[in-house]
Amino acid sequence: MTNLKKINIMGGDYEFTLNISGPMDVYDLNYTPSDLPGIYKKILNQENFQVSEFSFSNYCMMRDRDICMMTAIPIFVNRGFRHGIIWVRKDSELNTVNDLKNCKVGIKEYSQTAAVWLRGILLEEYDLHWSSIDWYANKKQRFAPPIQANVKLIDNDPEELVIKGELDAYVAPRPLDIQKSPKDRSLKPLFDNYAEIERKYFERCGIYPINHCLMIHRDTLIKNPSLGYSLFKAYSKSKAKALKRKLGSTFLPWADKQWTDIIELFDNDPYPYGLTEPNMKNIDKLINYLYEQKLIKVRPSIDDLFPAESRLWRE
Repeated sequence: MTNLKKINIMGGDYEFTLNISGPMDVYDLNYTPSDLPGIYKKILNQENFQVSEFSFSNYCMMRDRDICMMTAIPIFVNRGFRHGIIWVRKDSELNTVNDLKNCKVGIKEYSQTAAVWLRGILLEEYDLHWSSIDWYANKKQRFAPPIQANVKLIDNDPEELVIKGELDAYVAPRPLDIQKSPKDRSLKPLFDNYAEIERKYFERCGIYPINHCLMIHRDTLIKNPSLGYSLFKAYSKSKAKALKRKLGSTFLPWADKQWTDIIELFDNDPYPYGLTEPNMKNIDKLINYLYEQKLIKVRPSIDDLFPAESRLWRE
């Protein structure tokens, strides 16, 4: 055991990663729950790391710009439906998606994966094009938004501007406002029945949108060519133990629902790993959204994004 190669892994504080640390094949895996914004900043600044969770859309964008020093492994550690991330004031007159046309919509980071999914869904499901919205985003962006997106960069917090009535809506998976007690909140979801809408979306499309993926730095992968499959096995075993514990907060959407009510909807595994047909359909959808939204110039293939041998990996 003393000759094992130590591999440091950065990622979110998830229940299904509790059993990743430890020996796996020739490696001693060390999983450290980390601050995700800090991780992203480190990777975007081209700082060195070994293995890390990262935004899948930003990974595609970095590859498209030839500034990427990592390879994705088909371990999808974060997913989320996106119909419920549009927020308006409680007294807002906006009631439907089409009401957003020509409105002022705030967002902190225009290129985040959640926003890419949302804009794609708005176009595909509701025929609302992202260029028909006036976007207001934080001045410091990971990537320059496309000119066609009408993004105005601002100094003030877009969430606060919505609460003050200076903007019409806010896009965010977890606005600060929801940390308040319900009676003290200023915002509400545009879709008051978003859980029902999201469930119907999944039943129709079979897509539980992928947000984050595991990445290996190229230097680490060159030195450790077998590391990808070892990580795949470690994550799969840790997830299997978590699924047996039946704790829904990590895996399942719609936190107010019981585990047994919805786990079967996802074939008893909401977070499948590997380049399975459903996962490749999920990835292909996101890539098409990135391309249509002019965030990438070329659609990458699966083999551009993942090691060729990972097509054979199965849990």
